[in-house]
Amino acid sequence: MRLATITLARITEITEDKKMYDAREKALRDQQWALNAAHREGEIKGEIKGEIKGEIKLIRTLEGILGLALSNVEDLQKLDLADLQSRTSNLQDRARNRA
Repeated sequence: MRLATITLARITEITEDKKMYDAREKALRDQQWALNAAHREGEIKGEIKGEIKGEIKLIRTLEGILGLALSNVEDLQKLDLADLQSRTSNLQDRARNRA
């Protein structure tokens, strides 16, 4: 009977240790997932900012080639990427038709 009690106590102890280990591993995985998600979000934001800067530069270059007044950079920065791309496309069409 005493051996059974000792064995049962040891099994309970091992089970508790396993639960603590599993909880710690889950917490570490969750933390790593959150860090990876934040890192990817930062990469995406950086890519979008880079695209926006590129579109603004292209718009101003095309305006200069077409002899138009250059758009204010601050005004262009208020537009989203789709609007900037649309404006770029329109200016490119005007440049093609001008030739």
